[in-house]
Amino acid sequence: MKIRQDQLTATLQKGLAPCYLVSGDEPLLVMEACDQIRMAARQAGIEDRELFHTEAGFDWNHLREEANAMSLFASRRILEVRIPNGKPSDKGNALQDLVKQPNPDNLLLIICPRIDAATQRTAWFKAVDKAGVFLPVWPIERNQYPGWLKRRLQVAGLQAEPAAIAALAHQTEGNLLAAVQEVEKLRLLGASTITEEMINDAIGDSSRFDAFSLADACLLGKQAEASRILSHLRGEGVEPIMILGALTRKVRQLISLKNTSGQQLSEAFKKNNIWPKQQPPYKKALQQLSISDLHSALQKATDIDNAVKGSGEDPWLLLSELTLLLTNVKLPTS
Repeated sequence: MKIRQDQLTATLQKGLAPCYLVSGDEPLLVMEACDQIRMAARQAGIEDRELFHTEAGFDWNHLREEANAMSLFASRRILEVRIPNGKPSDKGNALQDLVKQPNPDNLLLIICPRIDAATQRTAWFKAVDKAGVFLPVWPIERNQYPGWLKRRLQVAGLQAEPAAIAALAHQTEGNLLAAVQEVEKLRLLGASTITEEMINDAIGDSSRFDAFSLADACLLGKQAEASRILSHLRGEGVEPIMILGALTRKVRQLISLKNTSGQQLSEAFKKNNIWPKQQPPYKKALQQLSISDLHSALQKATDIDNAVKGSGEDPWLLLSELTLLLTNVKLPTS
C-alpha cells in the first residue's frame, strides 16, 4: 500500500503493518519518517532493533536466518534493512520470502534511496508493497519550502514575520538539515516572534562553516577549504552523521544528473530540486567527477555510516577520505 508522508501518522494509528519500505533522497525526511515508525513500534512493545547493511558482499541468507530465529526470543524486533543503492537485484528474493511468510515477532523496515519506475516493477518490490506500506519521501518543492519552514517554526513554538520566513528560505536554500539546525538556534533565542534581523544575525555567523558549505567546497574541487571546514565542524562537535547526510545527498544528486540522458541540464536540475543559486558547484563537479568516482564516494559513505554505528573504523578519517574523493584527489587503492 502506497501512502504519502502526511498520511503516515494516521496509518500508524490504525495499527502496525508487517513491513514498511521508506525510500527517498532527502535524509532528514527519511530519518523522521523512520523515527515515527520506530516510535510506533516501541509503543506496541517492540523494543529491540537489528540492523542489516546490504553493501557489497552482504550475505542475504544471514537475514533469512535472523528473521526465522527471532521467534526463539522473548521480545519482538524490528529488522531494519538498509539498501544503499535501492536495488538488491536477484537477491531481492530474500525480501520476498520475508514478506510472503512473515514471522509475527518481526517488523520489517526497509530503507533505501528514491526507487525508480523500473525497480517498482520488480518482484521483490511488488511483494513488499502488497504485504505492507510503501512510503516514497519526496523533496520539498521550492514553492512549498516557505510553508514547510513556517510549520517547523510553529512546531518549535515560534511565530515568524513573513519577511523572516523569506529570509530563512533564502539563507538555507532548500537544505532541510541546515534549516532544522537554524530553527533550533532561533528557539534558543527565547523570542516569541522571529524577525528578519534575527534570521540574518543567527545565520550570518555560521553560514561559512557548516556541512553544506563543506559539500559545496568539495564539489568545487577546493580541497584545502574542504579540509579546513571539516576540521572546524569536528572541533564544534558536529555529529559525523549530519555531515554525511549533506555529502551523500549531493552525491546522489550528481549520480542522478550524470544518468540523465537526452534531457537538458536545466530540466535535470529542476527534477532534482536544485535551485539556480545552488547549481554552479554541481556543474563544476559534473566536469571533474566520473560516474565511477561518484559510486566510489557512495561506497565510502556506506563505510562511514557503518563506522558511526560501531564498525571500529574512525568516521572522521573516512569523512576526510570522502572529501578527498569529491575534490577529485585520487586515493591509493588498497
